[in-house]
Amino acid sequence: MKTEETTETNILQKVTEKLLAAQQEIDELALQLALGKADARDKFEEIKSEFRLKVGELKNILANPAENYLSPEVKAKIEELELQLALGKADSKDLFEGQKKKIMNALTNLEEDIQKNWRRIKAPDFFVHEVEQFKLKMEILRLRFRLKKFDVRDDYRTRMQTVRREIKKMTSKAKDRINARQEKYDDFKFEISLAYKHIKNAVESLN
Repeated sequence: MKTEETTETNILQKVTEKLLAAQQEIDELALQLALGKADARDKFEEIKSEFRLKVGELKNILANPAENYLSPEVKAKIEELELQLALGKADSKDLFEGQKKKIMNALTNLEEDIQKNWRRIKAPDFFVHEVEQFKLKMEILRLRFRLKKFDVRDDYRTRMQTVRREIKKMTSKAKDRINARQEKYDDFKFEISLAYKHIKNAVESLN
């Protein structure tokens, strides 16, 4: 039982590290765009390219003979998402909005299939972080394309600092719950979802 508890704690530690890295990435993107240190068009291409690699990793996991979850329908949806992520550079707000809409539609169609296997395969646990980060980055880019300039105000900074503190608290709370043998890792998806919701609220305060 001790080994099982240690394993669960290690998993949660990795989740916490992933959440902290995500918060930092989102924060850095917002600051770069707000301060004019990055071009929104170039960042859009960079973010699409990075996410396309993650989608490719997901396809490889699902295609593993031991898992065999890559049905023709799911494969087609993954390839549609890859196709949308490979579209050309968006040089205007309208082009960005058009690409973003197609990408998010393809992503939503894929998520629905992946969710069905949530408890049976490990892929969603890896993929959910990538999806949430991608969605938040798209929202920041949307603000930058819509507005000529946006400011990183005190409210945003305070919210991000709060998010970081809450994420760090999650591991200690999780250890207590594991040690009490009340819940397993699957039951901490609420905390993960809540962390991304708080980051989203911070991003929306940029508007």
